[in-house]
Amino acid sequence: MAPDYSDSSVPGSDAAIRPASRKGLWARFESNILLNVATMMFVGSCLVMLFEGGSRAFFNSSSFWAEESVRYLMVWAFFLTLGVSGRAGHHIRTDLLVERLGPRLQRCANIFSSVAGIGFSVLLFCASIPQLMRYHSMGMMTESNLDLPLWLLFMVMPIGAVLLSTYYIRCLVKAIRGENPFASGHEPNGSQL
Repeated sequence: MAPDYSDSSVPGSDAAIRPASRKGLWARFESNILLNVATMMFVGSCLVMLFEGGSRAFFNSSSFWAEESVRYLMVWAFFLTLGVSGRAGHHIRTDLLVERLGPRLQRCANIFSSVAGIGFSVLLFCASIPQLMRYHSMGMMTESNLDLPLWLLFMVMPIGAVLLSTYYIRCLVKAIRGENPFASGHEPNGSQL
């Protein structure tokens, strides 16, 4: 079973007071489906890398499809986890200055950060669509003999942008309510520094 990446660690959040079985539909989708698919893609890329390394080292041969499949599996795993990693508190955020501000300025900073995140997500989405359309109209295929359409492989960019924007929209709603949307709920220990 996948780990629970709801905001239950944040005191006073909705997830902290409702039982885990009543988690929101989106949180269940992220933690039970999306995270597992991305993990399988990452593990698959690692297995292909190990296979390719062993093949080169022991049999002096290389597979034409290995490098490209590892690249696209890792890219898909990365983009699929953009939103869920933010929800789990794994996005990098420097809050030394924000913590020293008063409550009103902290709220403004959190709103600004959320709006900037939404803006980046929209920019990523808008920049990826023309690229997808160009790949589709030109019929571009992968470099190896896999002959996969590039537009299909790069479809993960707008998908990742939408997933990231849902995270920042949730953050914006929390910031408007006066909550800290980026609070992790725990202090870092030596392994996290």
